[in-house]
Amino acid sequence: MRSILQDPDSSSWPDSGAELSTQDVGRLIYASISAVDGPVLDEMRRIRDHAVVHNAEHGLRVALMHKCGWFVEWIEGPMAGIHALVERVALDPRHRSLKVVHESVGQPRLFKPWIGSIAQSTESAGEFARRVMALHERHVRGKGYEPASVWRSLCSPLPGHVEVAAAREGTYQRVMMMSARQTGAFDLLRWLAHETRGRVAHRRFAGSVHDALDVESDYLDLPDQGQQGRRLIANARKGLAMGVTHAFLPDHAAVVLLLDADAGQSLRLLERLLVVCQQVRHRPAIIGLGADGWFVPELQTATETRGLPWLEARTGDGEPKHARLWGALKTVLDRLG
Repeated sequence: MRSILQDPDSSSWPDSGAELSTQDVGRLIYASISAVDGPVLDEMRRIRDHAVVHNAEHGLRVALMHKCGWFVEWIEGPMAGIHALVERVALDPRHRSLKVVHESVGQPRLFKPWIGSIAQSTESAGEFARRVMALHERHVRGKGYEPASVWRSLCSPLPGHVEVAAAREGTYQRVMMMSARQTGAFDLLRWLAHETRGRVAHRRFAGSVHDALDVESDYLDLPDQGQQGRRLIANARKGLAMGVTHAFLPDHAAVVLLLDADAGQSLRLLERLLVVCQQVRHRPAIIGLGADGWFVPELQTATETRGLPWLEARTGDGEPKHARLWGALKTVLDRLG
Protein backbone atom coordinates (compact mmCIF):
# COMPACT_ATOMS: atom_id res chain seq x y z
CA MET A 1 0.00 0.00 0.00
CA ARG A 2 1.72 3.14 -1.14
CA SER A 3 1.66 6.66 0.20
CA ILE A 4 0.91 9.57 -2.11
CA LEU A 5 1.30 13.29 -1.62
CA GLN A 6 -2.09 14.70 -2.57
CA ASP A 7 -4.92 15.01 -0.06
CA PRO A 8 -8.58 14.25 -0.69
CA ASP A 9 -10.66 17.40 -1.11
CA SER A 10 -12.90 16.73 1.85
CA SER A 11 -13.27 14.71 5.01
CA SER A 12 -16.83 13.60 4.27
CA TRP A 13 -17.87 9.99 4.47
CA PRO A 14 -20.76 9.62 1.99
CA ASP A 15 -21.02 5.86 2.50
CA SER A 16 -22.61 6.36 5.90
CA GLY A 17 -24.62 9.54 5.56
CA ALA A 18 -24.24 12.77 7.50
CA GLU A 19 -25.11 11.50 10.97
CA LEU A 20 -23.96 8.71 13.19
CA SER A 21 -26.49 5.98 13.78
CA THR A 22 -27.97 5.96 17.27
CA GLN A 23 -29.12 2.35 16.94
CA ASP A 24 -27.15 -0.51 18.44
CA VAL A 25 -25.59 -3.04 16.08
CA GLY A 26 -24.02 -6.45 16.38
CA ARG A 27 -20.24 -6.35 16.90
CA LEU A 28 -17.86 -9.27 16.49
CA ILE A 29 -14.07 -9.56 16.27
CA TYR A 30 -12.22 -12.75 15.39
CA ALA A 31 -8.58 -13.63 14.78
CA SER A 32 -7.40 -16.37 12.44
CA ILE A 33 -4.09 -17.67 11.16
CA SER A 34 -3.38 -16.54 7.62
CA ALA A 35 -2.91 -19.30 5.06
CA VAL A 36 -2.46 -16.91 2.14
CA ASP A 37 -0.04 -18.25 -0.45
CA GLY A 38 1.59 -15.22 -2.06
CA PRO A 39 1.78 -11.48 -1.37
CA VAL A 40 -0.62 -10.53 1.44
CA LEU A 41 -1.14 -7.05 0.00
CA ASP A 42 -2.52 -8.44 -3.25
CA GLU A 43 -4.85 -10.73 -1.33
CA MET A 44 -6.05 -7.89 0.90
CA ARG A 45 -6.99 -5.92 -2.20
CA ARG A 46 -8.95 -8.86 -3.60
CA ILE A 47 -10.75 -9.24 -0.27
CA ARG A 48 -11.56 -5.52 -0.31
CA ASP A 49 -13.03 -5.58 -3.82
CA HIS A 50 -15.28 -8.51 -2.90
CA ALA A 51 -16.25 -7.21 0.54
CA VAL A 52 -17.25 -3.70 -0.56
CA VAL A 53 -19.81 -5.16 -2.97
CA HIS A 54 -21.19 -8.09 -0.99
CA ASN A 55 -21.09 -6.89 2.62
CA ALA A 56 -23.18 -3.83 1.79
CA GLU A 57 -26.04 -6.13 0.75
CA HIS A 58 -26.20 -7.39 4.34
CA GLY A 59 -25.61 -4.05 6.08
CA LEU A 60 -22.14 -5.08 7.24
CA ARG A 61 -19.10 -2.88 7.79
CA VAL A 62 -15.69 -4.44 8.25
CA ALA A 63 -12.15 -3.62 9.39
CA LEU A 64 -9.49 -6.19 8.47
CA MET A 65 -5.92 -6.28 9.79
CA HIS A 66 -3.01 -8.51 8.82
CA LYS A 67 -0.25 -8.78 11.40
CA CYS A 68 2.27 -11.42 12.50
CA GLY A 69 0.83 -13.96 10.08
CA TRP A 70 -2.71 -13.48 11.44
CA PHE A 71 -5.88 -11.85 10.20
CA VAL A 72 -7.98 -9.86 12.66
CA GLU A 73 -11.46 -8.85 11.47
CA TRP A 74 -13.92 -6.52 13.19
CA ILE A 75 -17.48 -6.78 11.82
CA GLU A 76 -20.49 -4.60 12.63
CA GLY A 77 -24.09 -4.88 11.45
CA PRO A 78 -27.09 -7.20 11.87
CA MET A 79 -26.02 -10.16 14.00
CA ALA A 80 -27.51 -12.70 11.57
CA GLY A 81 -25.39 -11.25 8.76
CA ILE A 82 -22.30 -11.27 10.98
CA HIS A 83 -22.73 -14.95 11.86
CA ALA A 84 -23.29 -15.85 8.21
CA LEU A 85 -20.07 -14.05 7.26
CA VAL A 86 -18.08 -15.78 10.00
CA GLU A 87 -19.39 -19.16 8.84
CA ARG A 88 -18.15 -18.39 5.31
CA VAL A 89 -14.79 -17.24 6.63
CA ALA A 90 -14.41 -20.45 8.65
CA LEU A 91 -14.61 -22.40 5.36
CA ASP A 92 -12.26 -20.05 3.49
CA PRO A 93 -8.88 -21.73 2.77
CA ARG A 94 -7.13 -18.39 3.36
CA HIS A 95 -7.88 -18.72 7.10
CA ARG A 96 -7.55 -21.37 9.79
CA SER A 97 -7.88 -21.69 13.58
CA LEU A 98 -10.52 -18.96 13.83
CA LYS A 99 -10.99 -17.62 17.37
CA VAL A 100 -13.76 -15.19 18.36
CA VAL A 101 -12.32 -12.62 20.77
CA HIS A 102 -15.33 -10.32 21.08
CA GLU A 103 -19.08 -10.44 20.48
CA SER A 104 -21.64 -7.94 21.69
CA VAL A 105 -24.43 -5.55 20.76
CA GLY A 106 -23.75 -1.85 21.17
CA GLN A 107 -22.99 1.48 19.54
CA PRO A 108 -21.30 1.26 16.12
CA ARG A 109 -17.76 2.42 15.49
CA LEU A 110 -17.29 1.50 11.84
CA PHE A 111 -18.85 3.89 9.35
CA LYS A 112 -17.10 2.90 6.15
CA PRO A 113 -17.87 -0.31 4.27
CA TRP A 114 -14.32 -1.59 4.55
CA ILE A 115 -11.01 -0.66 6.22
CA GLY A 116 -7.85 -2.65 5.61
CA SER A 117 -4.50 -2.49 7.36
CA ILE A 118 -1.10 -4.15 7.35
CA ALA A 119 0.91 -3.59 10.53
CA GLN A 120 4.62 -4.08 11.01
CA SER A 121 5.67 -5.72 14.27
CA THR A 122 8.72 -7.07 16.04
CA GLU A 123 6.43 -9.51 17.83
CA SER A 124 6.61 -13.19 16.88
CA ALA A 125 3.62 -15.15 15.64
CA GLY A 126 3.76 -17.16 18.86
CA GLU A 127 3.60 -14.05 21.04
CA PHE A 128 0.71 -12.73 19.00
CA ALA A 129 -1.07 -16.09 19.33
CA ARG A 130 -0.76 -15.94 23.13
CA ARG A 131 -2.50 -12.57 23.18
CA VAL A 132 -5.24 -13.90 20.89
CA MET A 133 -5.84 -16.82 23.25
CA ALA A 134 -5.88 -14.57 26.32
CA LEU A 135 -8.60 -12.44 24.75
CA HIS A 136 -10.48 -15.51 23.49
CA GLU A 137 -10.50 -17.04 26.97
CA ARG A 138 -11.76 -13.82 28.55
CA HIS A 139 -14.52 -13.69 25.93
CA VAL A 140 -15.53 -17.28 26.68
CA ARG A 141 -15.69 -16.45 30.40
CA GLY A 142 -17.89 -13.44 29.67
CA LYS A 143 -15.25 -10.99 30.85
CA GLY A 144 -14.27 -9.45 27.54
CA TYR A 145 -13.38 -5.84 26.83
CA GLU A 146 -15.02 -3.26 24.60
CA PRO A 147 -14.45 -3.90 20.87
CA ALA A 148 -12.13 -0.90 20.38
CA SER A 149 -9.96 -2.10 23.26
CA VAL A 150 -9.88 -5.64 21.88
CA TRP A 151 -8.88 -4.38 18.43
CA ARG A 152 -6.13 -2.18 19.81
CA SER A 153 -4.79 -4.93 22.08
CA LEU A 154 -4.13 -7.04 18.98
CA CYS A 155 -3.35 -4.48 16.30
CA SER A 156 -1.61 -1.70 18.24
CA PRO A 157 -1.17 -3.01 21.80
CA LEU A 158 -0.08 -0.96 24.76
CA PRO A 159 3.19 -2.04 26.36
CA GLY A 160 2.92 -5.15 28.54
CA HIS A 161 0.85 -8.33 28.62
CA VAL A 162 -2.77 -8.08 27.53
CA GLU A 163 -4.02 -7.90 31.13
CA VAL A 164 -1.56 -5.15 32.02
CA ALA A 165 -2.36 -3.24 28.86
CA ALA A 166 -6.11 -3.52 29.41
CA ALA A 167 -5.76 -2.09 32.91
CA ARG A 168 -4.13 1.02 31.42
CA GLU A 169 -6.66 1.53 28.64
CA GLY A 170 -8.70 4.19 30.40
CA THR A 171 -5.79 6.34 31.50
CA TYR A 172 -3.36 6.01 28.57
CA GLN A 173 -3.28 9.42 26.90
CA ARG A 174 -3.72 9.12 23.13
CA VAL A 175 -2.71 12.11 21.06
CA MET A 176 -3.04 12.40 17.28
CA MET A 177 -0.57 14.63 15.42
CA MET A 178 -1.05 16.05 11.93
CA SER A 179 0.95 18.62 10.01
CA ALA A 180 -0.52 21.37 7.85
CA ARG A 181 2.16 20.81 5.22
CA GLN A 182 4.53 17.99 4.25
CA THR A 183 5.52 15.35 6.85
CA GLY A 184 6.31 17.42 9.96
CA ALA A 185 4.30 15.22 12.34
CA PHE A 186 6.07 12.05 11.18
CA ASP A 187 9.46 13.77 11.35
CA LEU A 188 8.80 14.91 14.92
CA LEU A 189 7.72 11.40 15.90
CA ARG A 190 10.90 9.84 14.48
CA TRP A 191 13.07 12.44 16.21
CA LEU A 192 11.35 11.81 19.53
CA ALA A 193 11.77 8.05 19.14
CA HIS A 194 15.51 8.57 18.66
CA GLU A 195 15.72 10.86 21.69
CA THR A 196 13.80 8.48 23.96
CA ARG A 197 15.24 5.28 22.46
CA GLY A 198 11.70 4.25 21.64
CA ARG A 199 10.41 2.36 18.62
CA VAL A 200 8.06 3.77 16.02
CA ALA A 201 5.35 1.31 14.97
CA HIS A 202 4.37 1.57 11.32
CA ARG A 203 0.89 0.91 9.93
CA ARG A 204 -0.65 1.22 6.48
CA PHE A 205 -4.39 1.69 6.03
CA ALA A 206 -6.56 1.29 2.95
CA GLY A 207 -10.18 2.26 2.58
CA SER A 208 -12.93 1.12 0.27
CA VAL A 209 -12.73 1.93 -3.43
CA HIS A 210 -14.66 5.17 -2.78
CA ASP A 211 -12.52 6.07 0.19
CA ALA A 212 -9.25 7.97 0.51
CA LEU A 213 -6.20 6.33 -0.99
CA ASP A 214 -3.82 4.30 1.16
CA VAL A 215 -2.30 6.20 4.08
CA GLU A 216 0.36 5.78 6.72
CA SER A 217 -0.19 6.11 10.46
CA ASP A 218 2.77 5.64 12.82
CA TYR A 219 2.82 5.70 16.60
CA LEU A 220 5.24 5.92 19.49
CA ASP A 221 4.57 4.86 23.08
CA LEU A 222 5.92 6.88 25.97
CA PRO A 223 4.85 4.66 28.89
CA ASP A 224 6.49 6.83 31.56
CA GLN A 225 4.66 10.01 30.57
CA GLY A 226 1.15 11.14 31.43
CA GLN A 227 -0.85 9.53 34.22
CA GLN A 228 -0.19 5.97 33.07
CA GLY A 229 1.42 6.42 29.70
CA ARG A 230 1.14 8.41 26.49
CA ARG A 231 0.84 7.38 22.85
CA LEU A 232 1.62 9.83 20.04
CA ILE A 233 0.05 8.92 16.69
CA ALA A 234 1.22 10.67 13.52
CA ASN A 235 -1.50 10.69 10.86
CA ALA A 236 -1.40 11.79 7.26
CA ARG A 237 -3.72 14.65 6.37
CA LYS A 238 -5.62 12.49 3.92
CA GLY A 239 -6.28 10.10 6.80
CA LEU A 240 -9.11 12.41 7.87
CA ALA A 241 -11.20 10.85 5.10
CA MET A 242 -10.42 7.30 6.27
CA GLY A 243 -12.86 5.15 8.18
CA VAL A 244 -10.18 4.13 10.68
CA THR A 245 -9.77 7.76 11.78
CA HIS A 246 -13.50 8.08 12.39
CA ALA A 247 -13.56 4.80 14.30
CA PHE A 248 -10.81 5.66 16.77
CA LEU A 249 -10.91 9.46 17.06
CA PRO A 250 -13.25 9.26 20.10
CA ASP A 251 -10.40 7.65 22.07
CA HIS A 252 -8.04 10.61 21.61
CA ALA A 253 -7.62 13.17 24.36
CA ALA A 254 -6.14 15.70 21.94
CA VAL A 255 -5.30 16.37 18.32
CA VAL A 256 -2.13 18.35 17.60
CA LEU A 257 -1.92 20.48 14.48
CA LEU A 258 1.65 21.25 13.50
CA LEU A 259 0.97 24.62 11.94
CA ASP A 260 2.57 26.21 8.89
CA ALA A 261 3.83 29.69 8.14
CA ASP A 262 1.06 29.80 5.52
CA ALA A 263 -2.00 30.41 7.70
CA GLY A 264 -4.28 29.26 4.88
CA GLN A 265 -2.78 25.76 5.02
CA SER A 266 -3.32 25.58 8.78
CA LEU A 267 -6.91 26.82 8.57
CA ARG A 268 -7.81 24.34 5.83
CA LEU A 269 -6.51 21.41 7.88
CA LEU A 270 -8.27 22.65 11.00
CA GLU A 271 -11.58 22.96 9.17
CA ARG A 272 -11.37 19.39 7.91
CA LEU A 273 -10.55 18.15 11.40
CA LEU A 274 -13.47 20.04 12.94
CA VAL A 275 -15.86 18.46 10.43
CA VAL A 276 -14.69 14.98 11.43
CA CYS A 277 -15.03 15.80 15.15
CA GLN A 278 -18.63 16.84 14.53
CA GLN A 279 -19.35 13.66 12.59
CA VAL A 280 -18.14 11.43 15.42
CA ARG A 281 -19.46 13.77 18.13
CA HIS A 282 -16.14 13.96 19.89
CA ARG A 283 -14.59 17.08 21.42
CA PRO A 284 -10.87 16.51 21.89
CA ALA A 285 -8.60 19.38 22.82
CA ILE A 286 -7.17 20.92 19.65
CA ILE A 287 -3.56 21.97 20.16
CA GLY A 288 -1.87 24.35 17.76
CA LEU A 289 1.89 23.77 17.64
CA GLY A 290 4.47 26.04 16.05
CA ALA A 291 6.28 29.35 15.99
CA ASP A 292 4.55 32.45 17.33
CA GLY A 293 4.13 33.90 13.85
CA TRP A 294 2.20 30.83 12.67
CA PHE A 295 -0.76 31.52 14.97
CA VAL A 296 -3.68 33.61 13.73
CA PRO A 297 -6.86 34.48 15.68
CA GLU A 298 -9.05 32.57 13.20
CA LEU A 299 -7.65 29.26 14.46
CA GLN A 300 -8.97 29.76 17.97
CA THR A 301 -12.22 31.32 16.78
CA ALA A 302 -13.05 28.46 14.41
CA THR A 303 -12.28 25.83 17.05
CA GLU A 304 -14.20 27.39 19.92
CA THR A 305 -17.16 28.21 17.68
CA ARG A 306 -17.53 24.45 17.14
CA GLY A 307 -17.44 23.87 20.90
CA LEU A 308 -13.93 22.41 21.13
CA PRO A 309 -11.15 23.68 23.40
CA TRP A 310 -8.23 25.43 21.69
CA LEU A 311 -4.76 25.24 23.28
CA GLU A 312 -1.49 26.70 22.03
CA ALA A 313 2.01 25.23 22.18
CA ARG A 314 4.20 28.12 21.03
CA THR A 315 7.93 27.85 20.37
CA GLY A 316 8.77 31.54 20.07
CA ASP A 317 10.07 33.29 16.98
CA GLY A 318 11.84 31.72 14.03
CA GLU A 319 11.72 28.27 12.46
CA PRO A 320 11.37 25.81 15.37
CA LYS A 321 13.61 22.78 15.72
CA HIS A 322 12.27 19.43 16.89
CA ALA A 323 13.51 19.92 20.45
CA ARG A 324 11.63 23.21 20.79
CA LEU A 325 8.49 21.76 19.24
CA TRP A 326 8.48 18.82 21.61
CA GLY A 327 9.28 20.97 24.65
CA ALA A 328 6.33 23.24 23.94
CA LEU A 329 3.98 20.34 23.17
CA LYS A 330 4.95 18.26 26.20
CA THR A 331 4.21 21.17 28.51
CA VAL A 332 0.64 21.40 27.17
CA LEU A 333 0.09 17.60 27.18
CA ASP A 334 1.29 17.35 30.79
CA ARG A 335 -1.30 19.96 31.80
CA LEU A 336 -4.03 17.89 30.13
CA GLY A 337 -3.10 14.94 32.39
